[in-house]
Amino acid sequence: MFFIFSKILYFLLQPLNWVVGLMLFSLFTKNKKRKHRAIIASVTLALFFSNHLIFNQAAKLWELKTITAGEITEPYDVGILLGGYANNHIVPRHDRQNFSARANRFMNAYELYKSGKVKKLLLTGGTGELIGNSQSEAVTMREFLLRIGMPATDIIVEGKSRNTYENAVFTKQMLTQSFQTQPQCLLLTSALHMRRSAGCFKKEGVAFTPFSVDFLREDDQWNPQFFLIPDPCIIKYWESMLKEWVGWLAYRLKGYL
Repeated sequence: MFFIFSKILYFLLQPLNWVVGLMLFSLFTKNKKRKHRAIIASVTLALFFSNHLIFNQAAKLWELKTITAGEITEPYDVGILLGGYANNHIVPRHDRQNFSARANRFMNAYELYKSGKVKKLLLTGGTGELIGNSQSEAVTMREFLLRIGMPATDIIVEGKSRNTYENAVFTKQMLTQSFQTQPQCLLLTSALHMRRSAGCFKKEGVAFTPFSVDFLREDDQWNPQFFLIPDPCIIKYWESMLKEWVGWLAYRLKGYL
């Protein structure tokens, strides 16, 4: 039930739906005062949630900075990589791996492996879909890693989890099964998602060092395109931000953190 509720809530949290809803209301209401207010509100929301500078300040406050690769002097036994970086719906897909806009999450983790900062990668993440039966993200990524030459012994797959809480629960089980003693782990997920992820893994008793990747924040750029001209891509970033804020609060109330 919690999983289904989270998907419905995510739909309601999308700023673009608010803008469209207000515009539709302005079209159908016969009250001129309400129509006028709805139009102003929709335009205001559209401008606010498409402003790069405003989003950048919010990202700077929320995204969690952690250690950097240069600070890792001894390799970690496992790099725990949370999903969300692949797109298994893009076609063709039978002969290639397709990534989502969050591909940096994977690339940063793979770079840590190739540079010897982590000895193994634990891929955690199923489909996360409410409807449908697509293949687990972790499973498809294992196949990709094998194709590009990564040894099977260096890949651990947890492909059942549907959300961050289950990532932590099932990863704990996999680590217990795969290691006789508690391994030194590096937790890899987006900076936006690290607060909730770290809370869940700590709650489940996984010993780890957080390593934020896939940052959305940028250096402030004082040109019109950055602080004045609306950018539709930023609306999508706000969707992720709002989802993360509400998700963190819901997990807190649920006792997952």
